[in-house]
Amino acid sequence: MSTNSSPTESPTTEPGPSILAERTLLGIFVHFIAILPFIGPIATVVIYLVSSHEFTRANARNALDWHLFVIGSVLAAFALLIGLDTLFEYVMVPDLLESAVLLPVFVLVLAAMSLGLLSAVIWIVAMAKAIFGEAWRYPFAPELV
Repeated sequence: MSTNSSPTESPTTEPGPSILAERTLLGIFVHFIAILPFIGPIATVVIYLVSSHEFTRANARNALDWHLFVIGSVLAAFALLIGLDTLFEYVMVPDLLESAVLLPVFVLVLAAMSLGLLSAVIWIVAMAKAIFGEAWRYPFAPELV
């Protein structure tokens, strides 16, 4: 019985890089955690504040920037819509002018809600990028943290 390699021969492949030294599981899954209703953004803040690993902090910062952007956009759009609607209850303006003002605001509300729906796709992309070692900046989201 012959073998192709002798016991003194070194292996032909070298071990791969230590993946968890470069990136952490928390740095990868922080995107999934952030999408959870109610506790997600709070957990992301906690992860960002307590983590000492730069990869985890970068991913938590990116996820937090996105969710602050989405939450802020939705709140601002609805506040504008409700505020203008309330204003038009007390101030008489022609219907055409009211419609001309409220239509773009309604479009802003739809855009803000679309950002929320886009989160379901965005976190999958961000998590996939994190698996391969990239702290991906979410599109459209300004650097808030």
